[in-house]
Amino acid sequence: MHYLKRSLLALSLGLNIAFVLFWGMQYFPGQNSTPLEASRPSGDRFFAARYEGVQVTPEQWKKLEPYALAFKTNADRIRRETMQLRTRMLELLAEPVADEKAIRAIQQKILMNQGGMKDEVLRLLLHEKAVLRPDQFSGLIQAIQNYGGRGPGFGAMAGGNPGWN
Repeated sequence: MHYLKRSLLALSLGLNIAFVLFWGMQYFPGQNSTPLEASRPSGDRFFAARYEGVQVTPEQWKKLEPYALAFKTNADRIRRETMQLRTRMLELLAEPVADEKAIRAIQQKILMNQGGMKDEVLRLLLHEKAVLRPDQFSGLIQAIQNYGGRGPGFGAMAGGNPGWN
């Protein structure tokens, strides 16, 4: 039982790191409080903030948008599934007699979802690398690395003016 508790703690920490990484990608510090929502076809705040700080051009956005939308859709699905699995695993753990086989099966599904999330992040980053100029991609990577939850709203995701207006 001690091994199971340690495994579940490690699993929980891994899940939390994956979700923090995913949500952290949505919040970058910036300079301009004008969102790009009106200038982006999707109108999504995630994309406006993610790409405004590196001054994505309209042409680049046309190439990025399908991948970014697919990423968001897939990541949301994976997040929902993983939360359901975590809830189910906690329910099983709360029962008087823990069904270790069922718990381990859920644990494996959660680990698969974590791998799926990593794949989604990597797929998006590789596409961004192919579309963005090297200085833009470097700025995007630096923003991801610098994310630390500093500032109001974790750096309310506004960036520089890309000159779309």
